[in-house]
Amino acid sequence: MVDVYIVVYSLLGMLICLPALLLALNLLMPQVTHRIETRLEQTPGKSFFLGVPVTAAFLLFIAITANIPGLGQASAFLAAFIGMGLGTVGAAGLSRLLARRVTLLASPSSDVLNLLRGAVIYELACLFPIVGWFLFAPVVGITVLGAATFGLLGWLPRRAVSEPVAVASNQ
Repeated sequence: MVDVYIVVYSLLGMLICLPALLLALNLLMPQVTHRIETRLEQTPGKSFFLGVPVTAAFLLFIAITANIPGLGQASAFLAAFIGMGLGTVGAAGLSRLLARRVTLLASPSSDVLNLLRGAVIYELACLFPIVGWFLFAPVVGITVLGAATFGLLGWLPRRAVSEPVAVASNQ
């Protein structure tokens, strides 16, 4: 019975700490999370399609090196650690996007409170049984990994081309 309590309370502790981690990342790295938010808002498809090979590269490298004793296992752990960190930074950008969108719906509104709301919305959506676990979390996880890669590299989407400005000619 004690083992069950350990698992349950460990999970509850992680669920409470995740929104705080995403909020802290938004406060500590506002430029990076803003770039990720911009990518997720303007080019989610490109973020997803970059996230697929990035995720595959991490998973393939971990699968190959995890069974090699010594440095192989250490490098697999390091790759997993970097991949999870990249995904967490991407999730912070997604929570920033959700916070901006929930601002219109929330009555008492502050930036920090909305960032926290965005993080909780993202976390609860991932926890929804079956659809959240097997559809929402993997698709959004791959997308935020791609957006985080774009954001950390500083690659912002191109500005939309507005209507061409008519130039008066002297004829």
